[in-house]
Amino acid sequence: MEKVILRDQELGEIRNQASLKVSLSESIGTYTSHLMSLNYECCPETFQKEFKEHISAWINIKTVTDKYPELRGEMHDLFLLLENGRDAEEFKMLSKKIWQTWNSIQYNYKE
Repeated sequence: MEKVILRDQELGEIRNQASLKVSLSESIGTYTSHLMSLNYECCPETFQKEFKEHISAWINIKTVTDKYPELRGEMHDLFLLLENGRDAEEFKMLSKKIWQTWNSIQYNYKE
């Protein structure tokens, strides 16, 4: 579990900066693809389930980010922009799910 969480953090840093050069959806897609390819075999089933929910939350946010392929910038800056844009309500709901799933993982599976 520790290795998966550490790898997620590394991939997250890459994702946050990737959206400077590629669309937010593309950077999220690359991030989630890498997460799906990680080895979860040694992790408890509950952790695997929660982590898959976290990945799904990221994938789901693309329903909004796909509408903005031209946006470039650091991911958190783009999130702030989208939270105040025309799709703000949907975006806030989807991003809330990302942070809820991540908080659950951190809370339930820290050392």
